[in-house]
Amino acid sequence: MRLMICAPDIFAGDAVGNHCLGLARVAERLGYTVEVYAQRFDDPTRVHPLDQLFERIAGDDLLLVSYSIVDPYLDRLRTLPCKKICYFHGVTPPELLREFEPVTADLCAASILQFPDLKSFDSIVANSAFTASSLPPEVNTSSLRVIPPVFGDMPAFQAPKIQRSASTPTNNILTIGRVVPHKRIEDAIDIVAALRASGIDVSLSVVGSATNLPYVQFLVARAAEHGLSEHFTLAGAVDNDTLIANFRRASALISVSAHEGFCVPILEAMHMGLASFAREGTAGAEVCVPAARLPLDNATAAQSISRFLTESDMLDDLVSAGSKRAAEILQNTSDEGWREVFGAPILH
Repeated sequence: MRLMICAPDIFAGDAVGNHCLGLARVAERLGYTVEVYAQRFDDPTRVHPLDQLFERIAGDDLLLVSYSIVDPYLDRLRTLPCKKICYFHGVTPPELLREFEPVTADLCAASILQFPDLKSFDSIVANSAFTASSLPPEVNTSSLRVIPPVFGDMPAFQAPKIQRSASTPTNNILTIGRVVPHKRIEDAIDIVAALRASGIDVSLSVVGSATNLPYVQFLVARAAEHGLSEHFTLAGAVDNDTLIANFRRASALISVSAHEGFCVPILEAMHMGLASFAREGTAGAEVCVPAARLPLDNATAAQSISRFLTESDMLDDLVSAGSKRAAEILQNTSDEGWREVFGAPILH
């Protein structure tokens, strides 16, 4: 039996692309012959044009569709005469993107209309319980499983943990992810401004691709309004070594995104031994420890973070709890869990 993995886009460094290629590595370790397909991709040695999948797939193959945005091929994929699995990353609510990314907002709105069609799959795997809750009632969730979109062989989980000394200065707040409107980087700017106003000498580093020029300009102006221009860095996309170096230089990582399907950076940071905070009401809060969940109000969030940054015992306890939480989550991403998913019976 071959495993065919497909997604609209598979690019190195992108979360969905990384996950598809990670799944391929898992399946190969489990003994499957694996083929990866996409409409758009950057590695022709590993990924094939999606049209070729329809020519090659057979009834005794296994198809895994990675779903994170409207897929023009979904009708063709869901009617193929083979066992089908959908990995559901969730979709950003379009209203969170409308102001700065209207085209993407329209794609997300079209995607939500496709959700009922996911009932055609034999099984669905969601990246978090939060994401699974967005599935419509037409989709039978009796066979649904939640498996985080990470793998133990990812670089951050292989890197040595941070050894924090008592003299380590508390001076850098880190946020990681694409610089897009629903990530609410402006809220991170407001939180850092509030921390500085309270007397804590911190800066903000934003790591992630920043291709939306109007939103970037908005953030730069927001930082200037708060007098943070000298304490605000847009680092852009970085390689794995640089990402890990950013973890090591940071005092804390925060996610104030208005929507997260999972939030891999929170898990990576907790695993490495970095204090990690996430806004309540998203899957990021599902990943982090309860004590590190941030309220929606930025001033109150800053007060919560400041207590940890100024009390070494509280910070040590948070880091320890985060490390344990990360280990628990990673246990749920084992190859054996995926063996069960791949081997589950056909329902249709």
